[in-house]
Amino acid sequence: MSISLRNVHVLVPAGSPDAELVAQRCRDAGAIVTTSPAGAASEIDWAATALVVLPGQTPGATELIAAAEQHGVPVNNLGGGTEEAQNAGDRGGECPGAGTVTLVGGGPGGEGLITVAGKRAIEGADIIFADHLGPFSLAEEAAERGVELVDVSKIPYGKQVAQEKTNEMLIEAAQQGKKVVRLKGGDPFIFGRGLEEAEACAAAGVPVSVIPGVTSATSAPALAGVSLTHRGWVHDITIVSGHVPPGHEKSLVNWEALAGLTGTLVLIMAVKNAGAIAAELIAKGRAREQAVTIIESASIDGERITETTLGTLGETIDAAGIKPPAIIVVGRVSERRIKGLAAAF
Repeated sequence: MSISLRNVHVLVPAGSPDAELVAQRCRDAGAIVTTSPAGAASEIDWAATALVVLPGQTPGATELIAAAEQHGVPVNNLGGGTEEAQNAGDRGGECPGAGTVTLVGGGPGGEGLITVAGKRAIEGADIIFADHLGPFSLAEEAAERGVELVDVSKIPYGKQVAQEKTNEMLIEAAQQGKKVVRLKGGDPFIFGRGLEEAEACAAAGVPVSVIPGVTSATSAPALAGVSLTHRGWVHDITIVSGHVPPGHEKSLVNWEALAGLTGTLVLIMAVKNAGAIAAELIAKGRAREQAVTIIESASIDGERITETTLGTLGETIDAAGIKPPAIIVVGRVSERRIKGLAAAF
């Protein structure tokens, strides 16, 4: 298991060829590092030591381990329990906690719509776990520079990498001391399973951070010339997942309440169930004539904008052959869409 070393007092014994490298990696991970002469267990201030990191081929390793155990100080032995084991299993200059996971929101897909912080994280990564949404081309460019790239896509009704498997791979890579970037489409915490991955890393003791992204729920309509709010017209937005239809046992959406709202309704992951959703909203009181804008593949090749009404939403999707990813905007703001708006990225 990997732990955070920020402000932790770490002892790195001298005498190993990798001692200084290990000490520096621990400092890079935020540790407060002290060193001791090889084989000098009796000279160590054990009360001020929170962790011993033992590089491979450290003289007197057995005595140091015994002394640490006596004082209740944990040891991360990078080379095994004894000098003989260290020589057989030397792992070089690793340091516990040096690995990290960064959840990066990549935006709706266009390279120019990732944040500056997100792009920097990609540039500094050792390994990138990316899905098919977001700026996958940036991950491919990193791979050309030698960064390891792992595709963990969840393509609707297609290729699926189980979330549990993705969690395991993130943790394993971080525990190997790597700087891990999990590149996700949109924002990690808007229908992006970011919380699941962050919780898994935290439970495993892996330092994890989040770089928010531009969610497609708001950026796709903007790129299509649709303002989700408008002064004096619309004062509220509701973002809803349509991955299961109304009436499904796993649905958590109060469709009757949504139908009674006067603001903008943004449907995400709803292409397959759009017809059923429209029928339910109309049955609960929404007008059939209400304007709808469908934004398909926003900011990437194949972007297409289709206008329709709530009453003909399902038929339009079938007739036009609309495929995910697509954002569906329901509400009067679609009536004021600025057509031909140029994207500046």
